[in-house]
Amino acid sequence: MGHHAGRSDTADFDMFAGQNPALLDKKLLTRFYRSTTLASAPARTGWIEPDLAPFPWRQADS
Repeated sequence: MGHHAGRSDTADFDMFAGQNPALLDKKLLTRFYRSTTLASAPARTGWIEPDLAPFPWRQADS
């Protein structure tokens, strides 16, 4: 969310949501994490790296 908000030029949530509809997908995290990973203690208590695919903005950093 923060990555997309930082690149947005609008403060209006409805407009932001319209520009980023994928963020409203309740299964979005399953593109990057296995369900068992998300259910793990480390994921529930802190940060854990994606185990299926890197986040798109992390690929740009490489």
